[in-house]
Amino acid sequence: MKRLRRFFDPIDLEILWSRLILVVDEAAYAIVRTSMSKVVTEGRDFGSLLLDPKGRLLAADVSVASKTGTISIVVKEILKQFPAESFRPGDMVATNNPWWIMGHLNDIAIVAPLFYRGKLVAFAECIAHMADIGGSLSGSPREVYEEGLIIPPLKIMDRGRENTTFFAMLEANVRVPRQVVGDVRALMAGCAVMERKLTEFLGRQGLADLEDLGTTIRERSARTMRQALAKTIPDGLYHGATTVDGFDEPLLIRARVEARGGSVAVDFAGSSPQSPYGINSTWVYTNVLATCTMKCLAAPDLPNNEGTFASIRVTAPEGCFLNPRFPAPVKMKPSSGHYIPIAILNALSGSVRDPMLAESGNKFLVYLSGRDGRGTAFSDLIFVMGGMGARADRDGLHCMSFPANSSNMPTEILEQSLPVRVRQRALRADSGGAGRYRGGCGQVYEIESLSDQPMTLRAEHGKLSIAPRGLRGGLPGAAGALSLNGKPVPDKLPMVLQRGDVLRLEVPGSGGMHPPNERDHQALARDIADGFVTRFAAQRDYGQAPELRSAAE
Repeated sequence: MKRLRRFFDPIDLEILWSRLILVVDEAAYAIVRTSMSKVVTEGRDFGSLLLDPKGRLLAADVSVASKTGTISIVVKEILKQFPAESFRPGDMVATNNPWWIMGHLNDIAIVAPLFYRGKLVAFAECIAHMADIGGSLSGSPREVYEEGLIIPPLKIMDRGRENTTFFAMLEANVRVPRQVVGDVRALMAGCAVMERKLTEFLGRQGLADLEDLGTTIRERSARTMRQALAKTIPDGLYHGATTVDGFDEPLLIRARVEARGGSVAVDFAGSSPQSPYGINSTWVYTNVLATCTMKCLAAPDLPNNEGTFASIRVTAPEGCFLNPRFPAPVKMKPSSGHYIPIAILNALSGSVRDPMLAESGNKFLVYLSGRDGRGTAFSDLIFVMGGMGARADRDGLHCMSFPANSSNMPTEILEQSLPVRVRQRALRADSGGAGRYRGGCGQVYEIESLSDQPMTLRAEHGKLSIAPRGLRGGLPGAAGALSLNGKPVPDKLPMVLQRGDVLRLEVPGSGGMHPPNERDHQALARDIADGFVTRFAAQRDYGQAPELRSAAE
């Protein structure tokens, strides 16, 4: 007998949908409260997802863009090795395959089957960037094998019993075992919280499973996204491009966007071949950044699930640096992947009036590793943000992460946890591109080593040498720079800091929007008064440097 599908009225659906997302949010709170790494607790580089028994996304927390699960494939891949019927309550699987999970080995995912009254009803997936995953610090890896420990999908919990061999292996292969194992356990805690909260949800709502609710959510999301895409992007074929700093030469990102009746296809054919260095972006990471861009344009408030992205298709030729072949090195995938949205926005800038964004300055990723005065190993990652580009109808934001959505680390937290001193942290005046709407400013960030032992540091950025582009007559923002003790040094390469050495990061600003001569005089005067724009730059770029009028005037 065919099972009858339950239908939900709009009010019930909204309530149930919101409560389902809250189940995932509770798991995210658990991860933040139990993690041991600043990249998670302060940088927010993690995610928690709820998927149905077939691995289709139902709900995701609001975290960094690459962890929000626009299209998560890890559960689907795990199901090829562990059939759904083989799972039992208390099982958990771990893996960090970069071709499945957000692009590099530092990201570990824990997947747990969720049961209700003996029936498999969902999967929990919790992901986080680990402070260390082993591998080389002293060179530029040419294969993923050199970048750290590769974890194939394996059970770390089997019917509630811990796989002690896995944790022993993990501890033996990372520089900060207590920290990394603690973060893995935080992900496990997130999965356990999700299971408990989902059980409460199903019991309170009188649901036997998520099948009907999940189907309704996917269908409603797919319909809403198709309508939003059709309204936002006129039918047509659009081309755009941008470059990122390679090692030997710039790498080209070429985007071809085809819109037809609410469906969008993004193709990256013509982009540069894969690099012998770790700047490659695996397809799953490329896909996430491309689909996220479309969502930001068309339906930014629509919750993430499988249906949300059903009408968006992303392709990239195998062997290009946006879809590299295994075992390509991929450690620095943000240095390429974070510029995918720029190529897409450049393609659509002439047809999509609002929303639109000028080029952002992105961020530095700064890895620090060494030993403190007691000989204790440390390893962590901090983000130093650039400017976010001007919008179609308002100024850009200062020191804001786009597209990653990660967070700046408070200076006090950094100095408390690592043997460093932040000597300067300030907005870069004149780094926001001039325009009717000014680009957001980048920042100057100086960090001094206080360690008596050598400290290995690597500062990664994807585009230091070329200024962030303005749009529609807006001027470019300021390019970036990196120096050690006052002398320029290349980014992406490891360097060793001795006590007293000072690394200076000048993070790019962002592009402006529309011609500068259209900017409101008082808005420009406020920029000058607030130190965002100097009088010299105001005269140069805007042709004037007005005084700020008082409210009485």
